[in-house]
Amino acid sequence: MNQTVAPRSRLRWLRTAIGSVLVVLAVVGILAAIGYAKTMQIKAAMAAPPPPEMPISVTVATAEASSYRRSSVVVGNVLAPESIRLQTELAGVVTEIPMIPGGVVEKGDVLLRLDIRTEEAMLKSLEASRKLAQSTVERSRQLNRINAGSESELDVAEAELSRADAGIEELKVRIDKKTLRAPFRANVGLFDLHVGQYLVEGTEITILEGISDYLNIDFSMPAHVADAISIGDEVSLRVRSAQEHATATIVALDASANPVSRSLTARARLLNPPAKLQPNDSVHVTVMYGDPIPARLIPASAVRRGPSGSLVFVAGETDSGLRAQSRNVVVLSGGSAVARVIDGIEAGEAIVADGSFKVYEGALLSDKQADISQTAERAAGESIPSAAHGADPASATKIEHVVEMEAGK
Repeated sequence: MNQTVAPRSRLRWLRTAIGSVLVVLAVVGILAAIGYAKTMQIKAAMAAPPPPEMPISVTVATAEASSYRRSSVVVGNVLAPESIRLQTELAGVVTEIPMIPGGVVEKGDVLLRLDIRTEEAMLKSLEASRKLAQSTVERSRQLNRINAGSESELDVAEAELSRADAGIEELKVRIDKKTLRAPFRANVGLFDLHVGQYLVEGTEITILEGISDYLNIDFSMPAHVADAISIGDEVSLRVRSAQEHATATIVALDASANPVSRSLTARARLLNPPAKLQPNDSVHVTVMYGDPIPARLIPASAVRRGPSGSLVFVAGETDSGLRAQSRNVVVLSGGSAVARVIDGIEAGEAIVADGSFKVYEGALLSDKQADISQTAERAAGESIPSAAHGADPASATKIEHVVEMEAGK
């Protein structure tokens, strides 16, 4: 019985082993077939020609030749050509206030009257005394003609007459000082004054700012800037906002520099100032100095900045078409529309403007020529970054250093 079971077990094991081997061989065959098919596909793909390169659509602009001068931006103070603080010379009670707060007065207009009744009464008394002194002098002279009087009596009478004349003149001056008049055409400042109010001597009433066809702008400059300018040079003013610009002419330089800051104060004259510009306003003054530096104007969108510096892509013609070539550049200044470049590109070169962010070295380009005929005009309306414009003061200093380095090359 046991001898019959053993052969059957061996036969079952043999069948299982053979089946397993066949399954393994089948799997290996399938994998080999798949591998062969993939290999053939790869070889076919490698043998096939590459797909056509797709160009990147960009806007290309031409770098324009320009020039640039170093500049310094400072804060200036607006001054009226004529300005006074209206004060009383004598004490008195206010009787009349013809001027209006915030109004305009002409030269010679009455601004304020103080009570002069006491002075008028004293004037009448002095005039009566003068008449008496005049009569005494005439009588003494008549007596002297007939040798009936003395010279000393005549001298005393004449002295009394002169004293009366001086007293009358003094009172008239006091009366005149109690009537305040406008010394020039001016805008009247605000004041708080009432009829019947008593004012002590030296009371400040208001401010008179002269009205003229020009305003003065006082500003201080660093020593290296002051050394490069002279009377007659023009400065650019930015009034209240970046959209309002004006040009003023330097008319005077201070006789000495500030002993602490070593800066020099200059005065510029602004003709026909805007109506909203008031005395004691502040303006940003841009002083151009030094020799012009050659530069190229390009769209600001063409400049890409990174840790290694600024670069642009130049669109260069090749046998395969228009391709991008990267250039490291030195950007002197830049605004929202244009950038001034002093190194890295030449005037007339085609620069990738809009779309430069998707361009890489050697990329095939499809260009659309940009119309930048107004680039120079737009650049003229933009100023360099500076502390006065809200930028980092160090950046303005770096810009000047770059310019000086480039100018020395």
